[in-house]
Amino acid sequence: MPLDLDFVRQQFGQLHDDPEFVFASNAGGSYVCNQANAVLEHYNRHTRVQPYAGYPVSDRAGEAMDRAHRGWAEALNIDPDELTIGPSTSINTYVLAQAIGDLWKAGDEIVVTNQDHEANSGAWRRKALEKGVTIRQWEVDPASGLLDIDALFPLLRDNTRWVFFTHCSNIVGTVNPVAEIVKTIKSRCHARVFVDAVAYAPHHVPDLRALGVDGYAFSLYKVYGPHQGLMYVNGEIRGDLTSQAHYFNSGNPVKDYNPAGPQHAQVAACAGVLDYFAALHEHHFADSLTRGHNRRLDDLHPLILGHENALAAPLLAWIGGRKDLRLIGKSHVGDNDRAPTIAFQPLAQSAAELTRKLQQAGIGTEHGHFYAHRLLSDLGIDPDDGVVRLSLVHYATLDEVERILRELDHALGKAA
Repeated sequence: MPLDLDFVRQQFGQLHDDPEFVFASNAGGSYVCNQANAVLEHYNRHTRVQPYAGYPVSDRAGEAMDRAHRGWAEALNIDPDELTIGPSTSINTYVLAQAIGDLWKAGDEIVVTNQDHEANSGAWRRKALEKGVTIRQWEVDPASGLLDIDALFPLLRDNTRWVFFTHCSNIVGTVNPVAEIVKTIKSRCHARVFVDAVAYAPHHVPDLRALGVDGYAFSLYKVYGPHQGLMYVNGEIRGDLTSQAHYFNSGNPVKDYNPAGPQHAQVAACAGVLDYFAALHEHHFADSLTRGHNRRLDDLHPLILGHENALAAPLLAWIGGRKDLRLIGKSHVGDNDRAPTIAFQPLAQSAAELTRKLQQAGIGTEHGHFYAHRLLSDLGIDPDDGVVRLSLVHYATLDEVERILRELDHALGKAA
């Protein structure tokens, strides 16, 4: 069954503001679906009061927030007490680093990668340095930027406490086999595993029980929703972590890793993303009413994957065939593990110059290190100029891909 792209695009009002513009910066923040905007507007217009106060409109405000919390716990196949909704993944991981790091001591070790966004690297590294904990780095291949699971084995020891890596790099674009990696780690040591999925979740929201992770985080503003971050912390380890809430809220699972007050309307609007996926599922599947959020997302994944593969394939082939471009990551979608987040380094001009040309031609792209500063440095790329990144999601069209290719060809010239 193909994805009905006309139906998809009807759910995003911003797509129709400028038909000549091609938005290719989705990895930095996607367009917001109509359903999330509707919840946000309704909350601000009709329930903008302090929630949970006991009077009717306050009760409705709290229920709107609770609907989002319950819905996303179901979608991720986790207990509601294991879900934190906070302002962003960067803040969520910073807070969790304080909760985890209080237990670390000299002689302990952690494993991080040089493939990650700095949010899933810097917070853990700083806490490890503070506590005298050894940091071991799981290195990417210096040519491709890919991680090799075999290179992880020598880093795991009896005193390895946590392993941190990404589900999908926001530069490399290749999906790491999380379940396989987690199984390998747990078979060799007693380490816990935390995965950053900011660059993966826009393409698929997975079942976290199936992955076996102890922590998982992503940002909903890159998954068609408001500026909020979702973070899972395995309930089995809650007692081992230090609450970061006000002392009188300590032990409240919703507040332990979210010391600030919640952004009420934004939290409520998180449910709108699930409303969008429900509408998409109902449009494509006859049995939609009998499926919960988790099953709907699983059903939709092959449709979205097939369309996104079709978007990425011609871009990867074209960029990979140019001698004046260095493609980062896999050059094909044949393994079904290549997101349409495509980064490359121009070799005959700066990334800034090429980006400027594309932007002037109506292509919404960017250049830089995209907070993967360590990765670009270790790939031998100047992080300040960085790479050009074209990041698409399932509402993009093949016509837009052809437009990108035409403008790339014009900006680079025929000679390659």
